[in-house]
Amino acid sequence: MTALSSTPAHGAASCTVVRVPAGDHTVSGTLCAPASYSGGVKRVDVLVHGATYNSAYWDWPVNPGAHSYVRRTTAAGRATLAYDRPGAGESTRPPSTALTVPADADVLHQVVGWLRGRGFAEVTLIGHSLGSLIAIKETADHGDADRLVVTGLVHPPALGLGAPIAFATLYPAPLDPQFAGRISDLGHLTTRPGTRGASFYHAPTADPEVIAYDEAHKDVVSSVELADALSRLALPPLVNDARGVRRPVLVVLGEQDAIFCGPVVDCSDSAAVRASERQYFASAPGLAAVVMPETGHNLPQHESGGLSFARIDQWIRTH
Repeated sequence: MTALSSTPAHGAASCTVVRVPAGDHTVSGTLCAPASYSGGVKRVDVLVHGATYNSAYWDWPVNPGAHSYVRRTTAAGRATLAYDRPGAGESTRPPSTALTVPADADVLHQVVGWLRGRGFAEVTLIGHSLGSLIAIKETADHGDADRLVVTGLVHPPALGLGAPIAFATLYPAPLDPQFAGRISDLGHLTTRPGTRGASFYHAPTADPEVIAYDEAHKDVVSSVELADALSRLALPPLVNDARGVRRPVLVVLGEQDAIFCGPVVDCSDSAAVRASERQYFASAPGLAAVVMPETGHNLPQHESGGLSFARIDQWIRTH
């Protein structure tokens, strides 16, 4: 591990940019430690971002007091490690064909091992969207974290009318003005300009400045990785990766998540979401579900960001 910088960037928290070796990859991330650990126990939340994002999703710089999960977590007395998945941010960018959910899960496994080696007694995996699928796969295969939080993801039959629209916005990153000359691999995808607001936000409760920043700082996703994720998500409960999860699970979903909320599963009803997911997480010792009102796909970046954090924080403290 190489520590590149250490700054008091989050009030009393101490944040260090790190490089973690993970097989053929070098993973870039920011490890933020609280001024003191709640209850004196060294705990860390490992934050796994979704497709076309990077670690900034969890430490949003626009109005961070309202939208940064990292700041809220360190204030609550736990550390965070927000890292760039391979292919995104400052981490290694391999060929798009080399990125799959199992490969991502193996990298996450090595990240968890790195944290355990630094004395963290409790590790919580928190994923978003594609990052949730990766966290599910890692937990099913290795079980080395204490609990799992799934955000921005539910299994079929929960599929929203916005899903095909969101996927239709993807196109090769080399064709996009933000990546032209920087990325040549046509298998790395990003979103077409001006489309992220409709895909990832509920306009009445989203700040236009947040959406504008999102557009200007989007990232990429591998087409192979995304296709693998969709095929895994669609697997029936008995053979789905979620069946192998044997840790407590919390599912958090935005009520207005256009990608997953549709006519089959009522996203305004936490009990209905839990009942739908129970068939998938049948091996988990406990499953809870929370629906955030008036919230789209990206939980921290809506007005309800503080409430979604509070519900996640409360669940972690009691599980």
